[in-house]
Amino acid sequence: MKKIQEINARLEAIADELQALSDLSQENDLDDTQVQLVNELDSEFSVLETQRESLQVVQDKLDAARAAKADPKASSIVEPSQIENVIEEEKRMIPAKVKNQRSKHFASSEDAYISGMYLSSLAGDRRAQDFMAAQSGGTDNKGGFSVPDPLSNALINLIEDRGTARQKAQRIVMSSDTWSVPKVTAQATIYYPDEAAAITESDVTFGQVQLTAKKLAALVKMSTEITEDSVLSMLDVVVDSIAYNIALEEDKNLFNGVAGGVNASGIAGDASVDDTNVASVAALALTDLTECASGIGNPVVGAVNEWYMSPVVFHSQVRDLLNAAGGNAVADIENGQRPLLLGYPVNLVSCLPAAPASGELVAAFGDLRIGAYFGDRRALNFKTLNELYMENDQIGVVATERIDIQVSNPEVLSKITIT
Repeated sequence: MKKIQEINARLEAIADELQALSDLSQENDLDDTQVQLVNELDSEFSVLETQRESLQVVQDKLDAARAAKADPKASSIVEPSQIENVIEEEKRMIPAKVKNQRSKHFASSEDAYISGMYLSSLAGDRRAQDFMAAQSGGTDNKGGFSVPDPLSNALINLIEDRGTARQKAQRIVMSSDTWSVPKVTAQATIYYPDEAAAITESDVTFGQVQLTAKKLAALVKMSTEITEDSVLSMLDVVVDSIAYNIALEEDKNLFNGVAGGVNASGIAGDASVDDTNVASVAALALTDLTECASGIGNPVVGAVNEWYMSPVVFHSQVRDLLNAAGGNAVADIENGQRPLLLGYPVNLVSCLPAAPASGELVAAFGDLRIGAYFGDRRALNFKTLNELYMENDQIGVVATERIDIQVSNPEVLSKITIT
């Protein structure tokens, strides 16, 4: 056991060094020498862990053999299945080095590690597959393991945080690939009947908005070295990339429209949305903004109207218009404009064009919770492509979802576009 004790002592020392470097990285970026040290320590940790596991298995067998030799009756006490249970328990353990690392997007390092091992198992890593089998009590010969909840939750939370469409539109859970959602097309009519006179009837009538789920996918490449050596770092990179690009694409479908996508026209191409035209962004005036805000007519009761525009458009032309309106002190200029316009919040949407051309959105206005439906048919699924990037020693991680996005009540929205 002396050898195992020495390994354990060294593992604890490495864990302390990695923790110190991790704390340092929170304050300043690590230099090249420190990064190299992290990689060397990480590699040494993995080798020592493997050695410890092998020695522990041998030690367990030796202890069982000694017990049987000392007391033949003891052979019935130490069963081979007990040794197997010890090995399985080792497989389920989260490495000590992981517990000392931090993830940007997961609640705990354990959640991040399990999610990373899941993706590694899809890529064919045998150790990761053994780990996932031990975690779930299943095997990967019937189509793979289920997506860990921490991974799905982290991605969904990031997409909702970064995507305007998911945040603002009315979410509809679709129980089939096509789903009809009712919308009110005529409200109850109020009358003033005379005393004892009959009350005139009126109907609340409904129309239908048809949602049809369509697949949306993101493909991210990662090196096999990252998969093997740094699970948590790999997870943060992959989750960031997938979440950002899916959220961006969802927003494109809602605002700009994507040919062959979920919504081909978007708000920009929807003729039923009130449109204020300007010749160019440079020609945009305050009167155009007030015309857009009044384009929805009398707002729906309970509507929470907001602006949606590109960060570049707001921080350049719109901000200049507000500054030019006068009444600004030096402190106002230094502090910058709050994201408010004519009393309404401004949402800065990355997918909107920074320099819109003919037919493209300068801004949209209204309540998307009433004006648009976001149909959610299937949560994110994952698979890996082991052969596609083989020549570069990389694998591809594919994330797919099935959604639909429709402008359901265009009368509560308005927009400014370039003529």
